[in-house]
Amino acid sequence: MSTIDGGSAGFYLLVLLSLIVLAVARRPVMGTTWCDNRREYLWMVAAMGVMLVGVLTSLLVHGLWKGSEVEKAARFFSVGLILAAALRIPRAVLAHAVFGLMLGIWYAFFNLGWLVLNNGGGRPATTQFNTVTYGDLTLLFSVLTFVLMGVRITRFRRTEFAFKLITGIAGVAGFVATQTRGGLLAIPFFLFVGLLVQGRRMNRFKVLASVLLLGTAGAIVASDASMRERIELGVNEFDQCQVAHLADTSVCIRLQLWRAAGHMIQSEPVFGVGGGDRFREELAALADERQVTQTVARDFGETHNDLLYFLATYGVLGGLGLLLLYFAPGWVFARRLRLSMTDRTTRLFAGAGLMICVGYVVFGLTEMMFRDMRSASFYATWMALFLALSDPLRLRDNSR
Repeated sequence: MSTIDGGSAGFYLLVLLSLIVLAVARRPVMGTTWCDNRREYLWMVAAMGVMLVGVLTSLLVHGLWKGSEVEKAARFFSVGLILAAALRIPRAVLAHAVFGLMLGIWYAFFNLGWLVLNNGGGRPATTQFNTVTYGDLTLLFSVLTFVLMGVRITRFRRTEFAFKLITGIAGVAGFVATQTRGGLLAIPFFLFVGLLVQGRRMNRFKVLASVLLLGTAGAIVASDASMRERIELGVNEFDQCQVAHLADTSVCIRLQLWRAAGHMIQSEPVFGVGGGDRFREELAALADERQVTQTVARDFGETHNDLLYFLATYGVLGGLGLLLLYFAPGWVFARRLRLSMTDRTTRLFAGAGLMICVGYVVFGLTEMMFRDMRSASFYATWMALFLALSDPLRLRDNSR
């Protein structure tokens, strides 16, 4: 959230620290802080490695090489290494990593505030990510902070609770400032996951509270003139696309990219068109056929939709690999929410992990969340951390 460069260095530092932890930290006795049911994790890590297989297979078939795409897929697979190290760290210590999310929110809040002021109150143009991705991640960080308000990390219970509440509100304000329409689609899904976290403690009052929260979110959006104008603009652009299919507007450009991806999937359904510059080359060919505009072919190198992009570029294994990135860890988190032995802290950490999965699924419908290496690293890292934090077989003394 704070830098354009340095993301890879930070991720590889984390990998190095994971190796050090595995080498130095003594393995606990089975049945205590180490997970007895390692098979669940092995299957999950293997599923998250399908993306790497799909990328390598497609590149091999087409005789191409794109190091950055291979590296990105390998980062998803590294979740196993980070998870193995995280499981050897007591939960009371590991939980402090959550404050990193909150620091990200505060940076985003002040960064967006500064950009809005310098832009005369207009939509901020962020440099760390494009504005849509930046807004989506700010909303996700805020939702995670709200969920984890019920987890006590420090000995200052009230101060910590107040800090999390204020931080979450600041994040929502930052999200609204980005005027990101696609992020609004995720809010009902976040509330649904929040209800799942409640489990058997869910009653009519909590359901009503969730409905009120959804209504409040709608009221906040409706009260913001800039966001309201963005929504109205989106509706008008969609109507315009029904008449002028090749209009260079935000909505029409997305529809052109999605249709273009559909053409590529039809032409190369098994292995895709390949990575690297192949997507842009295919767009240029479609522009010559007047399937997309020259602006789209020149300025866009992805589909604004994760699933369509990986299906178009890497074929069946690419699309399957993406779905498994969502659903393999998501299934583990959802399963933990159903376990009768799961305590409140474990449920909250599992719910936070599930919200990341759900958030990326919904955000990825209208934006390519895995376009950036840093976003992929964030996903892999926090999947590992929340899996470790929500492990139900940890020693009870280490879970407080």
